[in-house]
Amino acid sequence: MSKKITVLLIVALSISIFGCGKKVAEGEGWVIRDKEFKEKLSSLPPDIAAYMTTDEGQKRFIETLVLREILCREAEKEGITKDKEVLNKIESAERKVIIEEYLDRKFKDEIPVTQADIDEFYETNKDSFDNAETIRARHILLKTRDEAENILKMLKKGESFETMANEYSVGPSASRGGDLGFYKRGRMVPEFDAAAFALKKPGDISDIVQTRYGYHIIQLVDKDHLIENLQANKKKKILDNYIKDLKETAEYKIYYENLTLKKDIKKEKVEEEEDTEE
Repeated sequence: MSKKITVLLIVALSISIFGCGKKVAEGEGWVIRDKEFKEKLSSLPPDIAAYMTTDEGQKRFIETLVLREILCREAEKEGITKDKEVLNKIESAERKVIIEEYLDRKFKDEIPVTQADIDEFYETNKDSFDNAETIRARHILLKTRDEAENILKMLKKGESFETMANEYSVGPSASRGGDLGFYKRGRMVPEFDAAAFALKKPGDISDIVQTRYGYHIIQLVDKDHLIENLQANKKKKILDNYIKDLKETAEYKIYYENLTLKKDIKKEKVEEEEDTEE
């Protein structure tokens, strides 16, 4: 739980809350409103967002947002926001975020990991998949077995699991296509846990699983981040080629002769030698 709280604090410290709506917290010079609070909750990673569906989770998150505001005001009093070194760090961080977001958006739909990619990767990494202790799964939660049987038939005919989860699931993860994020063995109720970890290959879909919450259909997305790493490697190759082409076609000049670092180093070395001779 402490790890989740740390992640929440990091997320809270990195965002700014403004706008209209009901107040959920306020202090001297700042206000946090319900609309922005809900937006920030929905932008959290799936595993953290699932925790946020609880009253305790929401209380902890609003507390971290309040702490962020308090710390920011204290930093302003100390003149941190006007410090040159801090401003340089902000500028550097801003450029980094802009570049990362640009590349993510540009190649978001250009780096699909196909089922054929997954099948091939699975065949060469069976041992890793079979011994995984962490999985990422989606599920569709339904109230009756009849509903679950109808949905399962549609999935077997090729319907999108994410779309079906979004439209028919009654669970809190429905808006995320049923995505539960990565979680370790033993975190879910026993029936769900056993069925999810029994799935062999990413893309596999379970039979109907009954728990005290209702009737679930589960799809395995990844095990121990293996598919995530496969996609990251595929993305890296495409990005490397894109950057190479960009550097070859962009118009720019670098004046290496004006770089002073080597000159300064040589000068320091000469002065050091002179001091030694004395």
